[in-house]
Amino acid sequence: MEKKSQAQPAVAAQYRQLIEQLPAITYMARCGIDGPWHFVSPQIKQILGFSPADWMSDPRAWRRQVHPDDLDRVLAEEQKLTREGDHFRTEYRLRAHNGNWIWVRDDAVYVRSEETGELFMRGLILDITEYKLGEEELRRSEQRLQTTIDTAPIVLFAFDLNGIFTLSAGKGLQLLGLKPGQVIGMSVYDVYHDAPEVLDHVRRALAGEDFWAIDPLPHVERIFETRWAPLRDSAGNQLGVIGVANDVTERVRLEEKLRNMQQLEAIGRLAGGIAHDFNNLMNIVLGHVEILSGLTGIGEPARDGLAQVRTAAVRAASLTQQLLAFGRKQVLQPQVVNLNDIVADVTQMLARVIGEDIQLVSRLHPSLVCVKADPVQVQQVLMNLAVNARDAMPQGGTLLIETSNVTPEESTNQAPPRHPSVMLTVSDTGHGMNEETLQHIFEPFFTTKAQGKGTGLGLATVYGIVTQSGGTISASSAPGKGTTFRICLPAEEIAVAQSVDTPVGIVKGGTETILIVEDEPNLREITRVFLEDFGYRVLEANDVEHALQLVNATPDRIHLTLTDVIMPGMSGRQLAEHILRIRPDMKVLYMTGYTDDMLVQHRVLEPGVMLLPKPFDKLQLARKVRQALDAS
Repeated sequence: MEKKSQAQPAVAAQYRQLIEQLPAITYMARCGIDGPWHFVSPQIKQILGFSPADWMSDPRAWRRQVHPDDLDRVLAEEQKLTREGDHFRTEYRLRAHNGNWIWVRDDAVYVRSEETGELFMRGLILDITEYKLGEEELRRSEQRLQTTIDTAPIVLFAFDLNGIFTLSAGKGLQLLGLKPGQVIGMSVYDVYHDAPEVLDHVRRALAGEDFWAIDPLPHVERIFETRWAPLRDSAGNQLGVIGVANDVTERVRLEEKLRNMQQLEAIGRLAGGIAHDFNNLMNIVLGHVEILSGLTGIGEPARDGLAQVRTAAVRAASLTQQLLAFGRKQVLQPQVVNLNDIVADVTQMLARVIGEDIQLVSRLHPSLVCVKADPVQVQQVLMNLAVNARDAMPQGGTLLIETSNVTPEESTNQAPPRHPSVMLTVSDTGHGMNEETLQHIFEPFFTTKAQGKGTGLGLATVYGIVTQSGGTISASSAPGKGTTFRICLPAEEIAVAQSVDTPVGIVKGGTETILIVEDEPNLREITRVFLEDFGYRVLEANDVEHALQLVNATPDRIHLTLTDVIMPGMSGRQLAEHILRIRPDMKVLYMTGYTDDMLVQHRVLEPGVMLLPKPFDKLQLARKVRQALDAS
C-alpha cells in the first residue's frame, strides 16, 4: 500500500507535465455562464497573455473575452448540454490580453465530480488563428476567382467521358446566348452539332490530348481560343475533359486585316521590284508602235494590229500602276488643286465610259477649298469608281459626283477627318452590296464580277491612291439601295495657281540642245527620235561617264539634261549636281520607272524637281520637256 501511495503522486505529476506541454489550453470549469474555472493550464499565458491565476480568480473572465458577435451563439450551444458525457465543440474568437482577437477551437466534455456530483466542463482550447486566416484567404481567393469568371469574357467548362457537361461558367457564356450552368447535363454533341471543328476538338480531348485550338462558332459569329485538357486522377486515369475558352473574335479579325495589309505590302514590293524594268519594256513597245504607226504607206491590217499592240501595252502598263497604287508605292506628283476642276475635266471622258443609259450628275460646291493631290491620280480614282458604278447599273441609273467642304464636327463620313477636309462623294443607284461584300471591297483581287470581267484591282487602287494622298475612304451600301463612296482629302490653305494649259492636241517643240542619259539603248533611241521629231538637237549618253565626257567636250550650250534616276555608277541626281557645277544654267528633267520608295532615297521627289514617270508616249515626253525648258 505504501508503494502504491508513493506512485500516485508521481503519475499525477507526469500527467500534469504532459498536459502543460500540449500546444493548447487545457481547463476544467463549472457548467454555466459564470461558472468558476477550477483549472487552466499555463499555456493560457502563451496563447492569450493571461496568467492562470488571473483567469481563475474572475468567474466572468471568459465571458468578457469572447467576441460579442460570437457570445450568444457559443452560449446557446453550451446550454444544449445537460448530461454527463455530452460533447461541446465550437469555434469563436477570444480577445487576448494585448487586445488582439484570437480564433480558438473549444473542445470539451461534460463530466461529473465524484466528490460533489456537480457537472464540470473538461476541455481543451486550441489556437486556430492561422488556420482561420488561411481559410479566409482561401475564401477571398475563391471569391476573386469567381469574380474573374463572372467578369472576364471567358468560358469554363467540363464534361465527362460520355460528353455530358458537368461545368459551365463564365461571362463569356453571354456571347453564346447561354447562362451559367444552362448546359449542365446536356451532351456536348447536341450543343455543338453545327460546329464540326469544335466536335473534332472534343474527340481529341476525350482521346487524352492536351492542346490549344481556335474554335469558330458560326451560329453566334464568334471565335474562341480554347485550352482543351484531360483531367486525371492520381493513378493517371482520365476522369471529365476540362477547358477554358477565351473570346478572340476581334483579335482574329485584326490579324486577318494585318495579313491583308501584309499581302498588300508584299504585292507592292513585288510590283515595285519589277516596275523599273517593266516600264522600260513598255516604253520601248509603245515607242516603236508610235513610230511604226506614223510611217507612210502602212496598210490598214498592219495599222489595226499596231493599235491592238498599243492597247495591250497600255493595259499592261496600267496594271503595273494599279499594283503600285494599292501597294501605295506609285509615284505621286501632288500639287494644290481644286477638285471641282478635276471633276469638270473628267466629266466628258466619264460620259463616254458609263454609256448613254446612265445619267451623270455633278453637284460641285461653289466655294470649295483646295487640296494637295496628284490630279492624274484623282482622275484615276473617279474613273475606277465610275466603271464600278456602271457595272452595278446594267439597266441604267444615275451616277452622282459631289464635292463639299467638311469640318470634323460636320462630318458624316464613316471615317471622319481630324482636320478641315474636302469630301468627294460618288454615288450610284445600282444593285448595291450586302454587308459581307462591303467588308472586302478594298482587298486586292476581290471581285464580284464574272471571271474575265474584272481584275479586282479597281477599288484596291482607289484605296491605295487615297491613303497615299493622306486621305480616307469609306463606303456604304445595301442590296437594291445603291452604293456611296466618300473620300476625304486634307484641305490646303494655299490658293490654286492659275495656269494656262496648252490644248491637249497641240504640243510645242523647240530647237534647244538636250542631253539624254539612259542605259537602256532601245529606250534611249526612241526618246531621241521623239525629241528630234519636235525639232530638238539631241546628244546621247549610255552611262554617267559618257555623259560627263559629252558635257566637257561640247562647246555649245546644253539646255536640258534628261536623265534616268537609277543608273550604274552614279545616280541621275548625283550626275545632275555634278553637271550643274559646270553648267549652272542647265535645266534637269528626271525620268524613272521606279517607285516612290526608291525615288525618296535619291531625292527626286523634292519640291521643284521635274519628274517624268515611265512609260511615257511622244506627247507626254514633249510636253514635260517643254515645261522643264520654260520653267523659271
